[in-house]
Amino acid sequence: MAIQSCPKCDGTMQEGFVLDLTQNAYRRAEWVEGAPEKSFWFGLKIRGRARRPITAWRCVLCGYIESYAKGP
Repeated sequence: MAIQSCPKCDGTMQEGFVLDLTQNAYRRAEWVEGAPEKSFWFGLKIRGRARRPITAWRCVLCGYIESYAKGP
C-alpha cells in the first residue's frame, strides 16, 4: 500500500503494525474471521478460521490510525 494522506487532517500516514505480546514473545497481531468464542485451554477458538496479519497506518500529525488485514 502506498503512502497516503490522513482522512482526518490531511497529514502524512506512516506504515506500522499492531504488536502482540504472547508468552514473552513479540508477534504481529492478526485479524481472525468470525465472533470470538472462548476456549478452555487456549483463551479463544481459532481453528479453521481465516487469519490475516494486521498492517496499521498512523498519521504523524493527529495520531489517527487505520488498520488493514489484506489477503484473499
